[in-house]
Amino acid sequence: MTEPTPSYRLPRAAPLRWLADPGLDLPAELRVRLLATLLSSVASLVLGAVAMLIIELVAVIRHPEPAFLCLLATDLCLLAFRLVLLRRSGRAVAEGRPAATDVLLASSLAWAGLIGAATVLCFASGDPVLQVLAPLTMMGILSGIVTRNYAAPRLAVAMIVLCDLPLKLMLPFHYGDAWFLIGTVQGLLFGVAMSATTVRLNRTYVEVLLARQEDQRRATHDPLTGLRNRTGLMEDLAARLQRGGDLALLYLDLDGFKAVNDCLGHAAGDALLVQVAGQIAATIPAEWQAARLGGDEFVILAAGARRREAGLVAARLIEAVKAPYDVGPAGQDGNGIGVGLSIGLAWALPGMSPDALLAEADAALYRAKAAGKGRCALAAEPPVLAARVA
Repeated sequence: MTEPTPSYRLPRAAPLRWLADPGLDLPAELRVRLLATLLSSVASLVLGAVAMLIIELVAVIRHPEPAFLCLLATDLCLLAFRLVLLRRSGRAVAEGRPAATDVLLASSLAWAGLIGAATVLCFASGDPVLQVLAPLTMMGILSGIVTRNYAAPRLAVAMIVLCDLPLKLMLPFHYGDAWFLIGTVQGLLFGVAMSATTVRLNRTYVEVLLARQEDQRRATHDPLTGLRNRTGLMEDLAARLQRGGDLALLYLDLDGFKAVNDCLGHAAGDALLVQVAGQIAATIPAEWQAARLGGDEFVILAAGARRREAGLVAARLIEAVKAPYDVGPAGQDGNGIGVGLSIGLAWALPGMSPDALLAEADAALYRAKAAGKGRCALAAEPPVLAARVA
């Protein structure tokens, strides 16, 4: 089954959009999927936050000063705020509503800056316990950022710099020794190394997403015409029936196609099917969905504001498919190859399954064929009401 795309909305603020961008030319769907990986792991977010909260609590116990008290309170409030944001966005995605991401991404940067500030305060306290535990915790958080945020390398690097570089910058001033500038340079080199690592992880993940997307496309699309295949059709039909609302199904079958295959060969038949698929796609409204079941059978899902036009569109389809087709040498005499089209039209009823609706349309198609072809027949209607449009 095709995996639905999460309804996260790409950031609107230009700086955040740039940070979340993977730096690759990717379709919007894949960009959203990459963004979703940043916002889906609540457990890792909580573990990272709790790790530094523990250090801040130790600092408050050992040094009950306003700076550490404010630091602890701010970190607790930020964690609660981020959890509320994640819960709201998760609920919106589950309901299929757009979920904004600007504040979520901005809060991640704010948290990274807070980690950097906490590490500096702990180190500057002169307490050997805090001077050891705070940098160790910060380094553990950095590893979590790399493994959690590789979907957005720029964001990951920005968070790493905010966490790590403040300590490296303060060391020469804290000790008054220029030799500690080596630590500052190492911090810059560390940022470069982490950037390369996150980019490499990102590229690997993108390759996996692209391969998965291609597998899903092959599983749900007809390789000859590019239309949805039976699997894709049944997925779309099931989803639309579940949402409710009016839905019509048009079951199409070409008249005279077997003669083309028998007389001109399968290559000519395939060429004809491709051109017919193009005619169908060009004739139906943009919001409708066309599919090829196999052979010379096509199905159209008629939904949306123009679904009540199914009968009129069926008539136009029959006329459009009559157009002559150039399918090779046999069709280059100026006349081309012609085929006809018969259509069965069925309307979805409450509680109807995809198979039942397809069977209704198929039965209507059988009546259209039996009545002389080149016409559209309605499901559950007497044959005398079938509308001849050829």
